[in-house]
Formats: sequence, C-alpha cells, structure tokens
Amino acid sequence: MEEEALLNVLEAARTIGLAVGQAAGTIDENVVLHALARLAHGDPGNEDLFRDAAARVRLSRSAGLEAVESGSLAAAAGAGEVQLRYRSEMADVFVDLAIDVSLREQEMLTAAST
Repeated sequence: MEEEALLNVLEAARTIGLAVGQAAGTIDENVVLHALARLAHGDPGNEDLFRDAAARVRLSRSAGLEAVESGSLAAAAGAGEVQLRYRSEMADVFVDLAIDVSLREQEMLTAAST
C-alpha cells in the first residue's frame, strides 16, 4: 500500500512533466493543481496532505503570467491568462508530498501491527 501511494504521486508528477532531472522552465499552475486534485480524489485518506500541497503551489513564487492565445483550449474555457510556476519548485512539492504520504502510510501500518 505504501509503495502504491508513493508511485501514484511520482507518476502524477511525471505525467505533467515534472520528472526528476527535467524540472527546468515553467508550468501552468492549473495543471499542477488538477494533478493534485486527481490524486486527492483517488486517496481520500490523505486529502489533507494534497490540500496542503495545493496551498503550497498557490503560495510559491510566480514565474509570471502568460496571455492565452485566442482559439486555444484555455481561451475556450474562459481563461485570459495562465499563472506560471517554476517547474523545479513544483517538482519539490511532489517529492515532499510523496514523502509525506509514505510516512503516513508507514505510521498506519506500524499502528495496525501493534
């Protein structure tokens, strides 16, 4: 169970382009937040950890705003600008989240065995 939760977090990070060693540049904040929301939906027991990670994303340094091109999917959804975040900082959020989820799973396993 612990390894599965860890792998889910790390796979979600890879899916949005936050692979270890490839965290240069910027990423759309909403992409990160949606990934965290999907993880929280699949793991309601750790919802507080995902909520804390989302708060950390929102409080991280801005990498600027990017105007949305007309005709793009984001423009169709009503977005006028996209908040960018630094990939390296978002990768750190996911690494820390994976550690937190794993530690909690370990604590639960330890408590269940005593």
